[in-house]
Amino acid sequence: MLKYVFTKIGDVYSGWDFSDHFKYPKHTIIIQGTKKREYRELSNEQKTIGKIKEYGWIIRDEMIVGEISDEQFQPPRTNPIQGDSWHNGFDRSTMFIFGAGASAHCVYDKDSPFYKDSLRPPLAPGLFDERFQNIYKKYRGVKQSLHFLQESDSPDVEQLFEQEWKNIITDSNEEVLSRHINIQYYLQELLKEVSNRVIDEYYSKNLYARMSDKIQKKYAKSVRIEYGQKRAKNFAFVSFNQDNLLEHFLAEYFGTPLNSIDDYVNIESPFCVFKPHGSYDWGWEFPDTSQFNGDTPSWLFDNNKNFHQVYYELLGSHLDMIDWTHTFGTESSINKHRIGKYTIDKSKVNIIDTNKLGDYFPALILPYRDKDEFTMPLRHFQNMQFYFQYIETLIIIGWKGNEEAFNRQLLQHARMIKKVVIADPDSATVIKNLEPILSKFNIEPVIYDNFEHFVNEGIDEELS
Repeated sequence: MLKYVFTKIGDVYSGWDFSDHFKYPKHTIIIQGTKKREYRELSNEQKTIGKIKEYGWIIRDEMIVGEISDEQFQPPRTNPIQGDSWHNGFDRSTMFIFGAGASAHCVYDKDSPFYKDSLRPPLAPGLFDERFQNIYKKYRGVKQSLHFLQESDSPDVEQLFEQEWKNIITDSNEEVLSRHINIQYYLQELLKEVSNRVIDEYYSKNLYARMSDKIQKKYAKSVRIEYGQKRAKNFAFVSFNQDNLLEHFLAEYFGTPLNSIDDYVNIESPFCVFKPHGSYDWGWEFPDTSQFNGDTPSWLFDNNKNFHQVYYELLGSHLDMIDWTHTFGTESSINKHRIGKYTIDKSKVNIIDTNKLGDYFPALILPYRDKDEFTMPLRHFQNMQFYFQYIETLIIIGWKGNEEAFNRQLLQHARMIKKVVIADPDSATVIKNLEPILSKFNIEPVIYDNFEHFVNEGIDEELS
């Protein structure tokens, strides 16, 4: 019998129950319907935890909130949502990908006070630096984590969070889960302050500004009118940064404000911005915040709330906060084994009124090393997939190329890549991480020392 299994981490798994309480006591095994026959043919010895994850999900019973059979529950379905209608009138052959290194080095004057500013954008190891203590001292979940997040000058934050996530899943550790929710709010406030500081104080000698200006001029030069329709060279930007520096400067120089979440991916605009890991100024709005007593992060932490409670009790219900039509297929296309699940509806994400952060639950992902997940609305995801099909030049700035889920999407959908430009002082690591893509297309990468080198000496040539 098909069943739906609701969990404390906010995911809902559907499939057939193949639990083996003798071999895996206190665990429920759910096998996806499309994999059911293959799983049955495995021997008992073959059904290791790793193998089970190729066919479905193994869930600690303490992580389960509830189960519903398909006889008791038929998910509400909506009409399928399609991506935008694409046509070939525009040149969409260039995609930029940005990582934390771009924001951390976005000012090209090395003597600028930017490089000593306490709110300079951090790389991942510096997200919990002591220089941010005026912010993190307000978050108990962060303070409880400092003993390992500050254990060295350059902690591997992604690995540390990945280890804690495994602790949540394998040991049903709700205290750590609640702590991670608290840390999301800390990152939201930190990245707000970081973004505001750079935008307010460091417009001069800003590489995002100089780059946006040059790209806008390339766009303007390419515009022509044919048969009454505009034709131009458009640009796609993928940012794994959760600050809003890139999109701020693009919107400024193109005169194209991003007033709504759909404005980010308007295919008639000169540019699209895709943010797979979310943004500090994106979130789901709570319908009622009166119970939070003016301090949403503390209230959620003090009451040890988990994702299921946040998503399907405080934001809404499982009926209206899950996109039952689309999320299963979207998640299966991201998963390396093509295993689907139901998640919170990311298409309900809106741009946050940043003066009212506590009215929202932030749509941003903690920096886990191996957790394959995107936090972007369905329309964003679909348009990004379609955009991949047109890409001929990929320009990578300050990104290490270590996002496996994203790389799988590139390999699957981007079939026309002819050039990969890397602007990073550690280009060897980027090349190693992108080896499957570089070897597939037989590409010799074009290397620039860093963001500044590319903007000052490479952008005109690479976009010609």
